[in-house]
Amino acid sequence: MLNLLQTIRYPVRHPMLKRLIKYYWVTETKSSVDVNHKLLPVSNIDLILNFSSPIRYSKDEKTKVVPRGFHFNGISNKYYLINQSGVLRVLGISFFPTGLFPILKIPISEFKDETVEIDLIIKGFTENIVDKINITDSIHTIIKIIETEVVKIVDVSRIPRKEIYEVFDAFNQNINDLSINDFCKQYGINQRQIERIFNKYIGISPKLFYRINRFQETVNYFKKSNNNSFTSLAYNNNYYDQTHFIKDFKSFTGSTPTEFLNQNSSIKQIIKYY
Repeated sequence: MLNLLQTIRYPVRHPMLKRLIKYYWVTETKSSVDVNHKLLPVSNIDLILNFSSPIRYSKDEKTKVVPRGFHFNGISNKYYLINQSGVLRVLGISFFPTGLFPILKIPISEFKDETVEIDLIIKGFTENIVDKINITDSIHTIIKIIETEVVKIVDVSRIPRKEIYEVFDAFNQNINDLSINDFCKQYGINQRQIERIFNKYIGISPKLFYRINRFQETVNYFKKSNNNSFTSLAYNNNYYDQTHFIKDFKSFTGSTPTEFLNQNSSIKQIIKYY
């Protein structure tokens, strides 16, 4: 049952990693649970360190992926169905959208829509961490161990340069008011160049990045607001009209906004942070 889940966020300690990682999170249960839920699209990637029963991902009834141990899901424009049973202990490293590239050293677009076992890219990563954390139950010690191992594999030369960060910041600040074409003209950036930058560092196109961020903001607004007028939701979240909003919402969730309200929230939304 999802109401038995307890998920806690922990801050990043290492100065360099603060540029790459937003926070760590831990989900633990004291008794057996059965998680069957939707994982909605987000615009960043979490590395999942699973110390409990396998997590099963599926996009439809025919496609099921059961990664072994530590893994991540590349950014997707569709939701996943997830299933996990038993007493849970799962730790997540939630990266900033540009934070994973200096670690994987491969364009993040290579992993779009894929569930990837981290050891296929960074050999021995899981073993190096598991061997060290088996001697402690302290989450703060575990995070310190993880940070030590992650720092070892960061390629500092691949951390985005200041001007790349400036492009992302300007994009986030202006995309509601400018088309991507107009943004490129105003900031003197070739449209193919910005496509390459987004695919390399984030893993998706600027257009999809904007759509997913807008969707995330809409879901948060949806949850917090007492006004469930779809016209208001569309207007407040920069959709062209209500029809466009409902079409986009259903594309990401598999449900209309009304159906979504009547269902359980996604796993990302039901988590409570302490």
